[in-house]
Amino acid sequence: MREKDTTIKYMFRTVNDITPEIVRELGLEAILFDLDNTTVKDATMTTIPGSISWIKELKAASIPVAIVTNTPHIRAYWFSKTFGVKFHAFAKKPLPHGIIRMSRKLGVPVSKIGMVGDQVFTDVAAANRCGAVPLLVDPVDNKWFWKNHYKKNRIKEAPIREAFLKEHGYYGEN
Repeated sequence: MREKDTTIKYMFRTVNDITPEIVRELGLEAILFDLDNTTVKDATMTTIPGSISWIKELKAASIPVAIVTNTPHIRAYWFSKTFGVKFHAFAKKPLPHGIIRMSRKLGVPVSKIGMVGDQVFTDVAAANRCGAVPLLVDPVDNKWFWKNHYKKNRIKEAPIREAFLKEHGYYGEN
């Protein structure tokens, strides 16, 4: 993976920190978001506190919102109904195809899309590869099904996150 693929542009503590005002301030017209450890507890059917109201707030502000996830279709479909949004499942991030496809479905240029996720090597990389804007959030503490998988990735991405936070901090906290 190329270094520019993992370049963090903006970092937030949670999805709830990404308000409609911030979306507009960043020049974005739509938000795509990941499921596991971003808006949903990994490998469960449980939403993270505040994620449903966050999506409702964006939609109420006329900001198109959709899911782009690596999770299987049936699970993504269930959450799309829960959240009331479109979805692209089994997106194979860090490949950018899911973001590009959803950009077309929403009728919003890729450069005006914010991709919200918790992983540098999938969500951030996919956004950077197609020209979308990566919006990285802190992952929810993972005590679930893929704990060991995420642990390895978190160790690898820690220096990238730490360097970004040291230089820029969380968005809006400087």
